[in-house]
Amino acid sequence: MKSRRYYSKRIIQILILIVLLYLLVNWREITFRLGNRCLAVDIVSQEELHTRLGDSVDAGHRPALTYNDHEVAWDGITEKYYLPQNMREKIWDGILSSGDGTLYWLEDEYFGKYTEAIAQGHAFTLYCVDGASWYSCQVVFTGMPVMVIETEDGRDIDREGAVSNARMWTHDVKSKGKQYQAVGCQVSARGDSSKGFPKQGYKLVLEKKLSLFGMRNDEDWVLVALWDDDGLIHNKFSYDVWQNMAANNTVRKDQGTRMEYVEVFCNDIYMGVYGLVERMDAKELGLDKNDILYKCHGFQVADESIEEDFGLSVAYDIKYPKEYDRDTWLPLKEYLDVCAADVVTDYDKAASLLNMENAIDYNIFMMLTWAEDNNARKNICFVAEYMRDGPQQYQIIKVPWDLNFSWGQSTYDGDFDRKLYHPERIQDPSLWSFDIQAMYRRYPDEIENLTRKRWQQLRKDVLSKERLFAMLDEEFTYLHGSGAYDRNYIRWEEHGREKWKDEYIYEYVEGRLAFLDSFYQDFSLSGRME
Repeated sequence: MKSRRYYSKRIIQILILIVLLYLLVNWREITFRLGNRCLAVDIVSQEELHTRLGDSVDAGHRPALTYNDHEVAWDGITEKYYLPQNMREKIWDGILSSGDGTLYWLEDEYFGKYTEAIAQGHAFTLYCVDGASWYSCQVVFTGMPVMVIETEDGRDIDREGAVSNARMWTHDVKSKGKQYQAVGCQVSARGDSSKGFPKQGYKLVLEKKLSLFGMRNDEDWVLVALWDDDGLIHNKFSYDVWQNMAANNTVRKDQGTRMEYVEVFCNDIYMGVYGLVERMDAKELGLDKNDILYKCHGFQVADESIEEDFGLSVAYDIKYPKEYDRDTWLPLKEYLDVCAADVVTDYDKAASLLNMENAIDYNIFMMLTWAEDNNARKNICFVAEYMRDGPQQYQIIKVPWDLNFSWGQSTYDGDFDRKLYHPERIQDPSLWSFDIQAMYRRYPDEIENLTRKRWQQLRKDVLSKERLFAMLDEEFTYLHGSGAYDRNYIRWEEHGREKWKDEYIYEYVEGRLAFLDSFYQDFSLSGRME
């Protein structure tokens, strides 16, 4: 039998091991506290700072800073520098320096409150001393990557054309090995209905391909302003949900696009939180050389025009291939002739023109999100997949794009300053995709069976309440914890943030899932579609 002394010795050994593990995990923070430094810069008291300043005089302008030997984002409105930090590390990281002199932080209790300082956008005071002069500035740490766009001579980016000779650089502390990237670029304003918004979206064409924030390696990028995306959540959440659904089916070319958040600065002006989006193109969708990609930008349906494009270019663009002729429009025209009717009269014909697995998923996605701007052709990318075998040469696959009006957020009611959450959408069964709705009106049994089976599959995991809530939790934790959420709405006070509450989307998701569980069980409310 082991003695009490033996057990006491073992307890001491365990305690020592725990202390050693703590020191190992937290060595950087302990070093920081003992050394009273942050980013390799001394933290000094007001009294000590006064001594360091001596007889030097205020230089009257801010010091030039470098972070890990690279430039630092500056906002001329708030007159603050912005430094990105990796929130997962929970320790100030990097090296801050200046060619203008020796840097000193003014003592601040928030140096010991890493998480709170970032989330609250706390501004730290920094001094730079160089002989007879001193400089001062304020520094804010952000938990979100930054992107800076600089145009030649500070030229405004407007709708008159692309601005060439611009420069873009990013700093993303989460991307190992690619934390700082800089490249020349061409930048232009983008968006149709958003042209009157104070916060402008941009299109970027880089001089070389870069992988930004863990996304694909490319030179062509879209910066979505998220001005009309209340809570900054609807687009990102929608893209992620669609990607999860597409990953759960057997369709090869419907995965859609990805988006990552970034804080944007343009010509030394903070512009707020943007969504950097991979372009929806042949590369993104994995198209083959014989496939065709159409993008719809309007609500019109093709008529019987004998024009070269059958009148389709009024509402559609061909994004791929680059070179095309009249025959390139034929797959879209044939599909619309059959499936854009009020009622589909030939189920087999329609089912051969559509990839039915994708079509059922798209209809479920429309019903779930109530994405009212994406059901009637507009904001849909149509892939005409070339079929080597089968009754049709091409099959249509649909992929959603631009999903700000979704999850209970509705379009404007005639007033561009009003953003409305509509809880009545939770139990509204009317938003079907146009082709499946047309098929259902003549062939309800076939569509009900396919939909019910697929819904039950998706609800087990992909569309479970637990998974969707976890996704929302992660995004909101990031948005708020980075400090970027509050900064965005302070920058754009006229946006009307007070009309939005994060809990709206949780309320919608929970209620909509419950409603669709009941609806898809017996389609008892389907008559309302008429």
